[in-house]
Formats: sequence, structure tokens, C-alpha cells
Amino acid sequence: MTETPRGALPAPYVPGMSGLSVMARGGYATVYRAMQDSVGREVAIKVENRRLESDRDQARFLREARAAGRMSSHPHVVDLFDVGVTVDQHPYLIMELCDGSYLDRMRRSPLGAAETRDLGVKIADALVHSHANGVLHRDVKPANILYSQFNTAVLADFGLAVLGEMRDSSVTLEVLTPAYAPPEMFRHDEPSGAVDVYALCATLYAVMRGRPPRWDGDRSPSLLTLMDLFHQPIPDLPGVPAGLTQVLRYGMANDPESRPTAQQLREMLTAVQLNPPHQVPPPRFSPSDDTPTIRNPRPPKKKWFGLLGSENR
Repeated sequence: MTETPRGALPAPYVPGMSGLSVMARGGYATVYRAMQDSVGREVAIKVENRRLESDRDQARFLREARAAGRMSSHPHVVDLFDVGVTVDQHPYLIMELCDGSYLDRMRRSPLGAAETRDLGVKIADALVHSHANGVLHRDVKPANILYSQFNTAVLADFGLAVLGEMRDSSVTLEVLTPAYAPPEMFRHDEPSGAVDVYALCATLYAVMRGRPPRWDGDRSPSLLTLMDLFHQPIPDLPGVPAGLTQVLRYGMANDPESRPTAQQLREMLTAVQLNPPHQVPPPRFSPSDDTPTIRNPRPPKKKWFGLLGSENR
């Protein structure tokens, strides 16, 4: 497998597609907006920079594509329509076209607690589905959670997904996103679903904070500094309920064995109380009286509704 220099790829020829225009370029792939001529719909085409020059590389790509195809039936996973290889051996995936990513959104304005909690429940459910099928995503981050006018959250880029039993950590390390990767990924440890749980919790924290957990700026720190950051506490966020932050801390535990599963994370996020009941103290006799008592409360008046009449309850 060889790499084509970033930005050096001309618009590729993809059968059945026309009007390709660049949406985004990265070190790993280029994403094009295009028209699928047969059905007249706009799609996104992700063309990877790597070339598939060996049987091993082609087998790996097909494995990734099949993993992504199995996941795309979930309502919160981006739809995958087709895959293939260009005439110059670059693999491509034809996917649902979305309006933007949560990386764009958090850069414009951080999300509130309620929207973040709902986002977490949806993506955790997608991970429950993928893990049950033996597939790890391994690159959950704000840039890989997309939205459209029809769906508020879909998990994209299962290109790094690998069947759990394959235990191939080298694939992930090629394109690791340090801001959302757990410490075991830097140690070349055996991957597990705990990697995705950590990344999702780090993502949810980031979309409320506006930057990754523990990071002081947008620039990626050195590897040595990054490893030191794992030992720093994760602070509370202004306006975010402590219960939600605590769930995210639990999911970002340094020890993968201490993290919840994706299913447990989904249930914990669902159970978070965003607006805990406000404790109203009983009235006092006077401002100087510290005794919390109530003086002879009157019984409530009856209220009658409609023809049958029912007491106020």
C-alpha cells in the first residue's frame, strides 16, 4: 500500500457519479460532493489517499467496507450506498450526504447539556449495535458525528472499523486522533469496546466545552505532554449538571476495565437528571425565625372541571 501526497489527487472518475467537487481534504482521504445520476440524489464520496496494490490491502478494505455496510442499517449511522476502487487503485465509499459535523457546531457555539445528553444516547445506541456485531469504530470524535435536516446525529467513518476478533491495532495507529483516544491506544494494547466508550465521552465533553478534555488550546500537544494529561482531573463545566459530568468522567477512566459498556453508558445518560427538583424551604413565621414550620395550612379548595367534576389532585 502506498500513499498519494495530500491534495495531489485530481477529481476521480467514479462510475455513475457526476459533478464531483471537493468538500474536505485530510491526511487520510478526500471527501467529494457528487450527483448519483441513476436516482438524481446528491451523495458524499470519500476517496482514500492510499492505493490498494496488494491482495492484503484489498482484503482489508473489503473487510472495512462490509463492517460499515452492516452498521449503516442503524438509524444513527450514516448510510453507505456503495464501495469500489478507482482505476488508479484508490478505494472509495459512496455515502449519505450530510449538512455538517459536530466539530463545526462546537467551533461555532458549544452545545447545551440537554442536546449533548440526547446526542450521547443516540451515538451510544449506535455503538451498542456495532459492538454486538463485533465491530469497533475506533475513531469516534466530533468530526465523525454528522447531522442533516432529516437526522440530528449519525456516526460516520466506519473506515477504521475492524472486526473485534482481528485485533489489528496497527490500522488505528495510522490515523489516530489523539484528542479523543484513550491511553491504551498509545500503548498498542488490545482494542476493545472501551476505546469507543472513552472516545464518545470525550466527544460529549468537548462539544459542551468547545475543545477536547484537558486541552488548553486547539493545537495538539506533544506525545509526552499528552500522556501526562491523562493524569489530570476533568473539571466541571459551567452550567452543566454535575450528574452528566460525572457520567462522562466514568466513561473516560484511564483503566478500560473501569469504564461502562456502551449499553451501560446509554442507560446512564438516559437516566441523568438535567433539571433536578428545586428544594423550596418551608415558610417561616418571620425573617428572624429559623424554625422551618408551617402555621395552620388551609385545606385546598375543590376545583370542578367539566360535567362530571373532579377534585384538584
